[in-house]
Amino acid sequence: MSEIVNKIKYAMSLRTPQEEALSYLDAISSYCDYKKDSKDVIEAAASEYCEKQRKVKAGFEFPSFCYAMATGIGKTRLMGASIYYLYKTKGYKHFFILAPGNTIYEKLRKESNPNHPKYIFKGLEAEMGRPKVYDGENYDTYPIKYDQMTLIVEKTSDIQLFIFNIGKIFNSKTDTQFNFHKFKETLGASFADVLAQFDDLVICMDEAHRYYAPASMKAINYLKPVLGLEFTATPKSTSNVIYAYDLARGAVEGYLKIPVVMGRSNMAGYNQDDIEEMKIRDGLTLHEHRKAVLREYCSENDLDYVKPIVLVACKDTDHAKKIRALIDSDDFQGGKYKGKVIEIHSKQTGEESEENIRLLLSIESASNPVEIVLHVYKLKEGWDVNNLFTIIPLNAAKSDILAMQTIGRGLRLPFGEQTGNEDLDSLDIVAHDHYRELVDEIKSSDIFRYRDLDKATVEPSESVGVSATVDDGQLSLLDFAITASGVKSFAEVSNPKTQLEIYQEYVKNFMAAQKKDKNEDPGQMTLFDLHPEMLSGDSAKTTAPAQEQPQAATSGKPGKQPLTKDEFVKAVSEYSAKAISVPKILVQTTSEVKFNRFEVKRTIADFEVAMAKIERFDAINQQLLSVVDAQILEVNDAMNTLACMLLDSISELSYDDADFVIDVVEQYLSQIPGDEENKRRIVRRYASLIVADIRKQIYEHMDRKTQDVHIIQKDLILFRKFVKNVKEDGKVKYDKPFSDKSNIKKYLFTGYKKSYYPANAFDSDTERLFSIILEEDPDVIRWIKPPLNQLGLFWKAGQQYNPDFLVETTAGKFMVEVKALNEVTSDEVVSKAREGIKWCRFASTADPDHKPWEYKLISDDNIHLGNTCKYTLGTAHAVKEEA
Repeated sequence: MSEIVNKIKYAMSLRTPQEEALSYLDAISSYCDYKKDSKDVIEAAASEYCEKQRKVKAGFEFPSFCYAMATGIGKTRLMGASIYYLYKTKGYKHFFILAPGNTIYEKLRKESNPNHPKYIFKGLEAEMGRPKVYDGENYDTYPIKYDQMTLIVEKTSDIQLFIFNIGKIFNSKTDTQFNFHKFKETLGASFADVLAQFDDLVICMDEAHRYYAPASMKAINYLKPVLGLEFTATPKSTSNVIYAYDLARGAVEGYLKIPVVMGRSNMAGYNQDDIEEMKIRDGLTLHEHRKAVLREYCSENDLDYVKPIVLVACKDTDHAKKIRALIDSDDFQGGKYKGKVIEIHSKQTGEESEENIRLLLSIESASNPVEIVLHVYKLKEGWDVNNLFTIIPLNAAKSDILAMQTIGRGLRLPFGEQTGNEDLDSLDIVAHDHYRELVDEIKSSDIFRYRDLDKATVEPSESVGVSATVDDGQLSLLDFAITASGVKSFAEVSNPKTQLEIYQEYVKNFMAAQKKDKNEDPGQMTLFDLHPEMLSGDSAKTTAPAQEQPQAATSGKPGKQPLTKDEFVKAVSEYSAKAISVPKILVQTTSEVKFNRFEVKRTIADFEVAMAKIERFDAINQQLLSVVDAQILEVNDAMNTLACMLLDSISELSYDDADFVIDVVEQYLSQIPGDEENKRRIVRRYASLIVADIRKQIYEHMDRKTQDVHIIQKDLILFRKFVKNVKEDGKVKYDKPFSDKSNIKKYLFTGYKKSYYPANAFDSDTERLFSIILEEDPDVIRWIKPPLNQLGLFWKAGQQYNPDFLVETTAGKFMVEVKALNEVTSDEVVSKAREGIKWCRFASTADPDHKPWEYKLISDDNIHLGNTCKYTLGTAHAVKEEA
């Protein structure tokens, strides 16, 4: 890889296929000059240096190279990288970007703005400045004048981008005589003529397969570019492809979703309307399941919710209206999708079309209500979203169902990479009427998978959010108030003085949130802005009706009122009764190095210090004429030279260790015979060997002491809600008999009294049994099953460890892990346990309730109903800490 490609790769964070594609352009460009060389010469170089040495031959009148890249890999980003590469290596400054239609045209215009999150040159801002952009709306302002039959263009050191769609430069009804080709008085020529006179114009063709009609090619050839770069997932011809990256490789390497063909094979007897309705209902069942999975995944990983959408391909506009009437009705699924469906097709006009396009372009936003898009052949290209998970083709023949243009809309990954969760990494294509034929066709495919809904249906499920006694809206205010009040233990909340301090902070934060929502400056607010009764706690004087208060306290929205003091104290007291005082602790490992004085030995046997000679030799008469002594090089200060080199070679040494360094160097120099001049010469010649000799001995005599330290990041953790994907009828009373143990992850167990959460989810039935022991044991005060990624305990870089239970008894606090007997000695379990032990050791020193923390690893064979918590914890497996 060349240096410039490597630089672009790191600056733009290019994916492997983008980097590979750019490398082939680099290899070709290194062997040709696009301005001077003929098309044949350039294509010969391309044939030799492109991927797989294909015979490259472009259909245009100029050399043009095609990147055949699967949808979702990042063609636009590759376009930006290619433009910068040609600018940096060839000095080209004029780039014409051609889009096939308005959707992609508008998208490219927006992405040419450095403030856009998908900026075409993202990562290169500091390298190239801001390109000047001209498009179909402003090109007549281009700085040019016509003087004495000559076009004079403003000289520029910047990249200039000209963004147009094919409709701006060509119209089939008028051939190439379109506005773009007409004389403009403001320019003194047509804009096509302006572009054609640039000697470095490069044309970048997005969805390049759309421009191969003769009239389109004629319009493009008129511009006389020196080079064309084509970007498409479905090239019209492979004759000029210099790099290809297909869907199969993208899915295997984790850059795209895996397409899954789903269907039912037992469709005999159903008419077409029945089949369509069944496809829609099955597709929406999958959609609801995925909604629940996404809510759970986003909650666990503290990510913004990704709202999944469904794409329904209809036969024609009348068919789309019929399907919309079915789905968008009160009778269908109880009106669940009413107001959540839009139609997109060419016959829409006016306000309806504009509103639907607006909704379509913002469909990734969770605030956009649309979940179902009905389209009639209008979303083939340019609609780039990452939240399309289900496609229901009602219009398609067998071959059309697998067409890349339609499937490509749903291949982008919502989180930028595959998660390992099949529900999040796959695209469902519901194909009942062609299912069996498709399965036979794709059984050996690297791209597609299939699932038979006759054999394995998706169970109806729902996403359930479980909060403590205080919901998340109130909890955010309470968290702030407790932190601001300096409260370190929930036991302190019983103190009336502490209650008032927390309440005052709560009201301040509530009012600040109101003013922020009103775009007021919260910094201007003081306690004097609040009602006196809010500060004194006189709830009798509050002006808001009591029944409205709980609703009001869930947020700081304008017009709401905070809880009165009495209501607040009641809510906080109930919360504190269930909450274990758990600090947020960061455990870090540090190393302390001690350098001990030792007797240094010179292990190098001898140093050659003989003076070098300059010899003169007569080559003709073959005789030595004279010998002259050569000057011997030496350092100015032998001791200082070696000391500085030693400091540089041993990272643990610092200038604070100067006395130690000088001592070892002086010891070594004292063992080298001769005077100071001789030693300066030896050090000049052998310094690297001497430093390596001393360095080895220092490491042999160095003491390294590793220790764990901890930082209290937060005095109290207020655990937030968790989200659980639960099957229908999946809420079960925790102490009732339970038999569906293999599917326990699909259930939520309710009715807990001592638990922080009134309902809990478990990974095994053994965990559920342990929760019953905790509920029944009078010695247990409270317990919590901490949600993912909220405790802040790491077991290796970037990966948090979530123990199964935190338990508080009358005598102590415990971190408990429940495992199958055959897992307790596994490397991962032991590694996590060691981090848990460290955490508990530090938590014991910082616990505000002065209770010791202990880590307990319990195997499933020691958990039995009827045993006490103390007895069960006593059966814990010992974990040996690292030496």
